[in-house]
Amino acid sequence: MSADGEEAAQREALEARFRRWRVTHRTPSTVLDAHREVILERVSQSMTFEGEPVTVSRLKTLLEQSDPWSTTPDT
Repeated sequence: MSADGEEAAQREALEARFRRWRVTHRTPSTVLDAHREVILERVSQSMTFEGEPVTVSRLKTLLEQSDPWSTTPDT
């Protein structure tokens, strides 16, 4: 297969992947929900890469403690 043929195949594969993504992410809120599902895992991976490992459960705890919109008063 030539380089142009490979590029065309890759482009078609990317376009197909993007179309599938668009089906499940039709609105900004669905995109936001998808990011919220994976953000803590991505932060954990990044911190581990930087030599500061932290678990997802610890991140959730810290996030809950620092939430400015929390309904529970700080102690």
